[in-house]
Amino acid sequence: MSASTSPRPIKTVFFVDDSSDEFFLADFSFKRQGIVADLTHFVDFASFESHLDHTDASDLQSSIGVIDLNLTISKGSDGIAHLRSDHRYRDFVLGVCSGSDDPADRQMAIDAGADFFVTKPLNETALIAICEQVSSLHHRVGDDETVSIVRSGTVQQ
Repeated sequence: MSASTSPRPIKTVFFVDDSSDEFFLADFSFKRQGIVADLTHFVDFASFESHLDHTDASDLQSSIGVIDLNLTISKGSDGIAHLRSDHRYRDFVLGVCSGSDDPADRQMAIDAGADFFVTKPLNETALIAICEQVSSLHHRVGDDETVSIVRSGTVQQ
């Protein structure tokens, strides 16, 4: 395995939210705002975790995970804590996007291992907030007005 320090575009945003309306709004925002990343939706944490188990580690370096705090079956912070206990997901950028802006919810997510906590909806504003909270992520607007997120720093290939 070799290390690389060149910026790497975030190609996929995994969005775990049991609300199809939230996904519709996020997908609409990504398309309307020209966000260059595939938005992949999971309606529950179990399906997200199963997908991650079959995802190559290098693909995780070009992805971020965004989990709703209040899923129907579980809390997003519990899912994050579970993933953080697995060494494979130690460097995976993972956090919470919630309708709550309660400082206690934010602290619970950070204590569970979240890299960020942003409020809904998941759109360019939320992505900028994620970049402000995760030092290795940067927001860029291209000459063609498309929006991308890139990851800097050393990543394993």
